[in-house]
Amino acid sequence: MERHSAVNFEKLCDICRVQPRLFDFLYSHKLLIDFTEKCEHCDSGTVRLVTDSRRPDNYIWRCDNRNCRDQHTICKYSFFSGSKLSLEQILKIVYFWAHKYPQELVIHKTKLSNHTVIDFYNFCREVCSIVIEKQSEQIGGPGKVVEIDESKFGKRKYNRGKRVEGVWVFGGIERDSNPPKCFFETVEDRSAATLIPIIKRWILPGTTISSDCWKAYSSLQEEGYIHATVNHSIQFVSETGTHTNNIESRWNSLKKSLPKFGTQKHFYNFYFAEYCIRTKFLHSPSSDKFLDFVKLIPIIYHKPVSHASVASSSHVSIGSISRLRK
Repeated sequence: MERHSAVNFEKLCDICRVQPRLFDFLYSHKLLIDFTEKCEHCDSGTVRLVTDSRRPDNYIWRCDNRNCRDQHTICKYSFFSGSKLSLEQILKIVYFWAHKYPQELVIHKTKLSNHTVIDFYNFCREVCSIVIEKQSEQIGGPGKVVEIDESKFGKRKYNRGKRVEGVWVFGGIERDSNPPKCFFETVEDRSAATLIPIIKRWILPGTTISSDCWKAYSSLQEEGYIHATVNHSIQFVSETGTHTNNIESRWNSLKKSLPKFGTQKHFYNFYFAEYCIRTKFLHSPSSDKFLDFVKLIPIIYHKPVSHASVASSSHVSIGSISRLRK
């Protein structure tokens, strides 16, 4: 099996140009599943990859038992399942997304519809969302400082006046962590009933929490945290050195990562998940962002342990998830 080093777009095109090389890449990175095993349908034959010219990709998995002949597509349980696009087209869209190509440029390069490109960009973001959920871990702990804050995401409804549309977002970042350990969630309001459970879910007891003087945080000491505050109406850094500069600067970075022309409220968490994935896994200038993201896809798309577990599996497919819109 060929060893794949860093992949630029020219090399990706070269991989996609020859089907055996494309299959080698997909199977070696677990983007397609190798089903070579005893057939679960008849329990006597062996499932093998065979050629089938009727299929767009020319291959199919089929049981070699003549009395069974159970078969299924090579894309079963994979990120490619449920799509009419070719393996090559989807892989290239993933490359473009990983390298933050503007959707307009991708539409021009691929000749695909705006609808299709937006869908696949959102499928990539959904992978981010599920990876964050499956690999979520509490941040902070004794001796650690976590800065928390809330920010309004949206635009003024009028050129003048104070009314602002959008959503409130609550977040936190562990100071001096590299890559930054952080979380962001949309919230309906900034009450203690809303924020305290989120804090307890994301931040370990014993953590020093730095915040402003918002009243919703007044019970943090009782919840097992060391609470340090700074009054932003007076100063940005308290006399004891307490500040929230890191989370404040993170808001600016997060807002810049959102689409320029606004985002529907129910899509914010997908964009936040993308931001966290890029910060945690795709942050190094010297890393291969495409391959780093490819390594995350098998966390979500994989073969269930057994047929009985399919219904309860966290596996999703392009054909089964709802069409997301920007």
